Amino acid sequence: MSGEASRGDGGRPARRKAKLARLKADAREQRGLFEARREEPVTRYPKQTIAMCAGGVFVGKTPYEAAVRARDAHPDRASFFYLYGVGIPWMGA
Repeated sequence: MSGEASRGDGGRPARRKAKLARLKADAREQRGLFEARREEPVTRYPKQTIAMCAGGVFVGKTPYEAAVRARDAHPDRASFFYLYGVGIPWMGA
């Protein structure tokens, strides 16, 4: 038996690792989507936090506000955030 099975955790570490890999890939994809259309949201929402999640744009006055909007719309997806000139990937809770 493998170490994972003998601990009685039913493969949870493997599932967590797979979920993290999926979220990382999703965050990279969201960044690519943001970069492809960067000028439009940055111009439209100056001095605000922009979250790209599942191909949609979510905006807030604070990073928390943008994160909540993105998470509420797509709880199982990763986001890419743009904060006043800096891009930050986020992979959810």
